[in-house]
Amino acid sequence: MKLFTKVIGTSLGMAAALALSASTSYANLLTDPGFENGAPDQVNPIPIPAGANGGWAVFNGAAYSIANPESGSYSLAESEGAGVAWNFEAAYQLVSPAIPLASYTLTGDFMATTALTGQAKPVYIQLDFLNAAGADIGTVQTSPGNALAVQYGAPSLNTWYTATVTATAPAGAAYVAPYLAMMDSGAQTSAETIYWDNANMTLVPEPSTLALLGMGLSIPFYFFRRRN
Repeated sequence: MKLFTKVIGTSLGMAAALALSASTSYANLLTDPGFENGAPDQVNPIPIPAGANGGWAVFNGAAYSIANPESGSYSLAESEGAGVAWNFEAAYQLVSPAIPLASYTLTGDFMATTALTGQAKPVYIQLDFLNAAGADIGTVQTSPGNALAVQYGAPSLNTWYTATVTATAPAGAAYVAPYLAMMDSGAQTSAETIYWDNANMTLVPEPSTLALLGMGLSIPFYFFRRRN
């Protein structure tokens, strides 16, 4: 009986570990995460459903660039002129299918090559969710229609930093919309430019999977303690 329980426990642990690897596997859900296609793959706004999983669209002056890639040959450049207020420059894509009530983490590396002289944190990384009709339904963490964004500054120029945001898809979500963006207040005294590279979006491991992993691993440990 003990041997059987040990086998079951070990099997649970292995199954949970495989489930964690297979179901989340921290696989990057983005298309062209490093902007290596050299040009946007989508028009803005991205058509639904035809544009799902088709790569980045850019707007308000964001553009692919051969300048300052962190790796590879291309980066995403976003520039804002002196005194330009609240011009949301961004790249985004639509990832489908979204899993309602699942959490997603988006990361992206950014670098400022000019001083950011307006608001303290003009760099935005953002997650939003849309329903099957393409309507913005926000996130579980925000009121309906609002995306969840985290803002960053750049303490040092020409230095890469990692931005991250985690949000949970609301009921009815069909698409995940990740944004890499810049927006300043208009108080900037000179033109500002940042670059993005090496974006990554993954599903956060589900609590049920982690619980299964913990249960499976605890049974062999329990018998090891009893034997010793």
